[in-house]
Amino acid sequence: MNYTIARLPKSELEVNVTLTFTEFEPHVKRAAAQISEETLIEGFRKGKAPYNVVAQRVGEHFIGERAADLAVHAIYPELFDRLIADKVFLPEINPPIGKPEITVTKLAPANEFQFKLKLSLMPSCELPDWRGIAAKVNKEKKEVVVTDEEAANALVWVRESRATLTPIDVPAELENEVEIDFEVRAGGAKIEGGESRNHPLILGKSKFLPGFDDALVGMRAGEGKSFTLKVPADWHEQSFAGKALDINVKMHKVSVRTIPDLTNEFAKSLGEFADVAALEASIRAGLLKEKNDKQSQHIRSRIIEEIAGAAKAEVPDVLIRAELEKIQNELKNSVEQMGMKWDNYLQHIKKTVKDLAQEWQEEAAKRVRIALALRAIGREEKIEPIPEEVEARADQYLAQFASADKAEKEIDPERLHDYTRGILRNEKVFEMLETL
Repeated sequence: MNYTIARLPKSELEVNVTLTFTEFEPHVKRAAAQISEETLIEGFRKGKAPYNVVAQRVGEHFIGERAADLAVHAIYPELFDRLIADKVFLPEINPPIGKPEITVTKLAPANEFQFKLKLSLMPSCELPDWRGIAAKVNKEKKEVVVTDEEAANALVWVRESRATLTPIDVPAELENEVEIDFEVRAGGAKIEGGESRNHPLILGKSKFLPGFDDALVGMRAGEGKSFTLKVPADWHEQSFAGKALDINVKMHKVSVRTIPDLTNEFAKSLGEFADVAALEASIRAGLLKEKNDKQSQHIRSRIIEEIAGAAKAEVPDVLIRAELEKIQNELKNSVEQMGMKWDNYLQHIKKTVKDLAQEWQEEAAKRVRIALALRAIGREEKIEPIPEEVEARADQYLAQFASADKAEKEIDPERLHDYTRGILRNEKVFEMLETL
């Protein structure tokens, strides 16, 4: 087996492989034997027909195609090892990614066999002064504080979340909690996601269309009502902006909300709090952590986006395609979690998957460059999680499945550990970047 190498743009590699006929002939004989086993040939038992008879029956070209497939699969491991031995690529630095493209370039009876292998390699990433970038962005950090107003609002929310409900048989008023069925139509057609049963909401505090809560004021349990609301021109869902929506509502329950007073007894009822002061201190600590986490996420994003934007890397198309698929799956899962079907969603937004992929090209490329930059920094700094960390995080993920059998069916353990290792490595890189 001989091969030649051609390096292509975007971290792609073309390997042209030649087998002499002597090297290729065993694969031809094996292909003919397989075809003989699969084909009923008069006068011969299955698998016993000689080559010339098989060739006469199915044609040498058919045998050759089978032989080509057998040869490629047989020699691929050896070819892979030789490419590594010849340092064409290094598995720990720039391993092949995705599936190789295989094209037969010469296939003829009693002749040498040639094929072309096109590989995408993990690209190298030439980093900028990433330490300087991180240090510059880190200077933008501000001292995070929790205001008295924020703490007070959080305490109000805690009290409201513990409100007790008392059903009443009187017309609903603002601040009452109600339970309703509703259906929304546009031009006589039911809109996607515009229907719900036994839906709870607090009148005056829902996030429905302006005027929706007001239209329910005065309704009693058991009553129905139909009304029309015009969607504001600046509504976030532009497909409905400025349109008139027809709404049908059935009121099931009207309840008065009783909000507990902020007392030491109330604080004790929530857990390990001695008094109101302890509860407030815990809330302030939680708000502070939330704010710090939010700022940390912002700083991390700024740092890595600047580093990735200044880095030099030839990104292969296979990585872009993989990231596009990931973005699509993220959106699809989000849509389905909202109770919508993916095909119906595409019809609603009047776009195809191809349209969306075109829109996501820039975002996908950005994500890939960020991943490459994180990988390069991790390699440069020799940052790797220990096996125990990887195992623990993988176990956390597997624990989300209903059963071990279900997890085993849906998850490839090796891929899960590789994925988990990458996530943990990136987390450690981010932690290091924030210290610069």
